[in-house]
Amino acid sequence: MILYAGIAFAQQQQLPAETRPRKVERLDVERFSTLFLDAQNNLLATDILAHWREYTIQAESVEGNLDRGEYLFQGRVTLEGGGIDAHGEMLRLNVRRRLWQMQGAGADLLPDFLKNQLRGTVRLSGQQLQGEQQEAQMQRGEVTTCLLERPHYHFSASSVDVVVDKRLVARGVSLSALDRKLFTLPTLVVPLDKRLSRGTLPQVGQSVEEGYYVKTALGYLLGDNAGTARIDLMQKKGIGLGIDQQYLWKGAAGLLSLYYLNDRSRATRSVTAQIRHEQQLLGFNARLTGDLRSGSYLYYSDTRASSWQMSLSRAWSSGNLSILSRLSQQSSAGYSTDSSTSSLRWNQRWGTRASLTFSTDLSRFRSQSGGEVRSQQEQLATQASLSGSSSKFDWSLAFNRIVPVGGQTGGFTFGGIEKTPELLLSTTDRRLFGKEMGLQMQLGLGSFRELPQGSPIQRILFEARWNPTTSGGERISLSTSALFRQVFTSDGTAQYILQGNTDWQLRFGQNSRWYVNYRYLRPYGFTPLRTEYTGTTNFASAGLEWNASRALSIRAYTGYDLFARQRGSRPWQPLNLGLLWQPNPAWQLNVQSTLNLNEGQWNYLRAYLRARTDAFSMNLNGVYDPIRHRWASANLWLDTQIFRMPLRVQTVLTYNGYVNRFEGRQLLLTWDLHCWELSVGYIDNPLGFRADREVVFRLRIKAFPEVQRFGIGQFGQSLETGGGWAY
Repeated sequence: MILYAGIAFAQQQQLPAETRPRKVERLDVERFSTLFLDAQNNLLATDILAHWREYTIQAESVEGNLDRGEYLFQGRVTLEGGGIDAHGEMLRLNVRRRLWQMQGAGADLLPDFLKNQLRGTVRLSGQQLQGEQQEAQMQRGEVTTCLLERPHYHFSASSVDVVVDKRLVARGVSLSALDRKLFTLPTLVVPLDKRLSRGTLPQVGQSVEEGYYVKTALGYLLGDNAGTARIDLMQKKGIGLGIDQQYLWKGAAGLLSLYYLNDRSRATRSVTAQIRHEQQLLGFNARLTGDLRSGSYLYYSDTRASSWQMSLSRAWSSGNLSILSRLSQQSSAGYSTDSSTSSLRWNQRWGTRASLTFSTDLSRFRSQSGGEVRSQQEQLATQASLSGSSSKFDWSLAFNRIVPVGGQTGGFTFGGIEKTPELLLSTTDRRLFGKEMGLQMQLGLGSFRELPQGSPIQRILFEARWNPTTSGGERISLSTSALFRQVFTSDGTAQYILQGNTDWQLRFGQNSRWYVNYRYLRPYGFTPLRTEYTGTTNFASAGLEWNASRALSIRAYTGYDLFARQRGSRPWQPLNLGLLWQPNPAWQLNVQSTLNLNEGQWNYLRAYLRARTDAFSMNLNGVYDPIRHRWASANLWLDTQIFRMPLRVQTVLTYNGYVNRFEGRQLLLTWDLHCWELSVGYIDNPLGFRADREVVFRLRIKAFPEVQRFGIGQFGQSLETGGGWAY
């Protein structure tokens, strides 16, 4: 039985204006054994199942008052939903304040509640638990991410506060592992903002650039704002110090990062800084971002770079306005560049019939060498577009000007085309004649000037596109389209363009098909506007996609350029061949090759072997060069468990056959300790401007995030070994 009406009605009684909540909250009772509701809206029920917001509540009994929105649940109470799974003996709920409080309780905070900032569930158990939106608190209890009945480790704390996307703070905390107390801390802070997550335990290792090192990241609390302090002890570099500080102050929020290193090996001072700031300012959403990098050994050590951006934006029901200013500078080895952009954007709508878009940009670029200005350009670009519609036509009026500002040096100027202005009318056959034949038409009149030194040109445009609806059976389909475009310009020249496309396919078997495509494009005449220039195409292509069985698929594709011989080029496109064999869900072999039909030359062969099981994953990818008769490259990605032991081996190898050397070698050994893991990694990325070779040791709690370099190259790129159909 569902009791919605009575309770919902009582919750929606009118309250005085000074006490009326912004949004009415209600408790929906789905099931009960007995229920009593008197004239004062006092509620008493047993064996109850109820819903509040995203939560489901069960208890042996409940009593409360619907007008006040206060309830007391007792006896085997459970609260589930919103990423929380809590249980206890007594639950106090205030739906007006959106606050719940549970006695003698335990709760699992799921990754959903923590917005996946942690990789696992956080289990809380204590004398009292309470929560509200995006927050949960515990008094005198334990915290762990080990969900065993007897957890391998836990933190005992006098209090724990969890704020989603911000922090987990435990006070008066002691760490126990395997039933032994290890140490006690006055406060433990775990940032839940991914930007602050640097791992929870020290990293120990050795690299060519840094020597032996110990890198630590310690969470701390500054007021109510979480931060991370970084202390890196490096044999060759010295001591690196840094902070990542989150802040929320009087409506402003942001992140401030700073890292300093007096680099002994390079005799330079390295500074890296970053700021991200947001707040409301005079009714605008204001955002400031800044980055500074100077002397970092992760880049060229004598480089300095900075970038700043400030934006203001505001939106209303019929439009929006944004203002942006951006400045960037970079210098290295006596050469420097700086650029800046200031822009304004305004969009406005009037009903559904008309709209205006206006923007203006002031851009500047300058380069210097040896203290002298080598190149400098500055321009102001303004654009406006007014558009609307009627029953028969859509129309738009566009205008833009590009004006040089200040001195232009270095032989370089900004390019572009000016419209002063252009009027376009567009319609369809259905809107004009009431018949649907797939015809779209456009008529345009405008004045143009190409920069930097073009003369004003007036142009008349007529364009017609035809996309007829074609019918076909279940097996055969045919689609066509055509374009006619005619322009007349004020210098006495004219040009028209003919374009056509045809696609035909025949389906057969299990999602198999033959297909033929034809593309034609050719201009006739002349136009002085470079933006009107177009190439010529007369190209036919054909292909086969044959799924011979559930395990075997074959692909073939080629094309022929009918204009090629007139241009003195080769007409045939390479014949692309592909074979996909997947005998079962675990194994897959993908082979691709191309054949040069003009020369009768086999171009290349690529083979990709993929394996996926519960304990074994592999990608093996190789490319063979038949012209040079050697393997051009080979890549291996392997992830496997060793002999059902809790040992995981991962490796990435990239090999260049032309120079006979490995361009990347990475190995990661991880011992799974249930809720912890111990790993040893080896990374060797020889390509780049610095020696990137290191051995790293990690011991960490698996649920907490970490920055992992395995599978990443020296420039931050993913070392991909995947393969698939590639035409």
